[in-house]
Amino acid sequence: MDKKEITKQDLEKAKRLRNVRASHHLTQEKMAERLDVAYTVYQRMESGRNNITLTHLNKLKQEFHVSSDYILFGEVNDEIHFEYEFEGMTKNEKFGFMVRLLAHLCRLNDSEYDTLIKDIEKLLDIK
Repeated sequence: MDKKEITKQDLEKAKRLRNVRASHHLTQEKMAERLDVAYTVYQRMESGRNNITLTHLNKLKQEFHVSSDYILFGEVNDEIHFEYEFEGMTKNEKFGFMVRLLAHLCRLNDSEYDTLIKDIEKLLDIK
């Protein structure tokens, strides 16, 4: 039997799948149960050796509200998917991201800053 060549894209999809699992504090065994697959099948999916099927993508959407665009392509369009992506970052990557975010916030003019603060207060229901 030929072994599947694991591509960079396979590894990236596998990492995003791991991020979803980790953000829900699930073991591989529990994640396999939630996706209704055998543990070994899930292990191979998370290592990039097995492809993620449409059935798996549909289960991820139903169980975890994860879009197939996030798993397949890494598209982060909302805070849920951003949290999954952030979960998968190393401490150094998180630190670098926070530094870039702070640098961006420092470049805001007063009006943009005030608007941002009001939006955050609304989001957090702060008065």
